[in-house]
Amino acid sequence: MSFSSEDSKFLVRGFEYVAKSANLQATLENLVKVASECVGSNGGSLYLLDAKRGVLTPCVLYNLPEEYLAGCAEVPLGTQCCGRAALHKVPWTVCDMLTDPLFADCREAARASGIRAAFSVPVLDANGDCLGSLACHFREPYEPTTYALERNRLFAQLIAFAIARRQAMTGIGVQRAIAPDLTKAVSSTEAI
Repeated sequence: MSFSSEDSKFLVRGFEYVAKSANLQATLENLVKVASECVGSNGGSLYLLDAKRGVLTPCVLYNLPEEYLAGCAEVPLGTQCCGRAALHKVPWTVCDMLTDPLFADCREAARASGIRAAFSVPVLDANGDCLGSLACHFREPYEPTTYALERNRLFAQLIAFAIARRQAMTGIGVQRAIAPDLTKAVSSTEAI
């Protein structure tokens, strides 16, 4: 992946922000919120991989309707855009949840909530192992630009760095590195 000068500066500022942050949960909430807003989405999410169970579980949920969350609380690897991005370690897009045959298992949640599209990028650690997925959600059919996907990969790198930093400081695993309540909604955040 090649970065523009602006993206390189953004990434440096992001790493500096993460390095100075004391509260991992607040840092992750802020990164998800800003990632969502940068692409003009209606909401965002960060799901972390529970490798033992083969599912992604919610860590940060930003501006997503309860109806959507009720039907998409845990995401098995290989399903929906988040599970496919995590399994294949590449960005995955569902341009229209109401018509995409690969989104059948959560179609009713999408219909009830008004969420129509999403794209997800994997959150990969320095070894290339998947930690989870970062997603942006839209109320209308949507296909992300290459730039939107690449920009969210930068946010995924920052998220991976924040988690790795916490693990290095505490010596505990990913799931325990995050605050006990993994489903907090973003209320207020610091700006990057």
